Amino acid sequence: MSRRRWIGIAVAALTVPVVAGFVFVVIIDNVMSGFGACRVVRQRAFASPSGSQLVVVVWKSCGATVPDSTQASIIARGRTFSPESTPTFVSVRGHLDPVVAWSTERAVRIGFIPGPDQIYKRDERAGDVTISYE
Repeated sequence: MSRRRWIGIAVAALTVPVVAGFVFVVIIDNVMSGFGACRVVRQRAFASPSGSQLVVVVWKSCGATVPDSTQASIIARGRTFSPESTPTFVSVRGHLDPVVAWSTERAVRIGFIPGPDQIYKRDERAGDVTISYE
């Protein structure tokens, strides 16, 4: 066999394990990152009287070891809701149905059906909006 052919075989023999190892690492990384990931499902949005702001309600599920929750945030109309960058003002345990009523542009009432068993977060204000709970 020629020297050139031996070099080609050696390069191929070294390349295949490196590529296979890289593919294996990428697959394992994708599988492992899925274990800690949360799934956020937007449920409803409630517009303020002028429509300039929205109360956005989402359900959040993070796997078997973390209880599911219902969360609400306020965003300006036209802005995109993002669970990573939009702060929540209320978070309760379980998947509950929200009842939201805006009194004015700067005041909103919120409740859940059924009532929550556990409240994780319950802010009285979100920016310039006052929040009351029922």
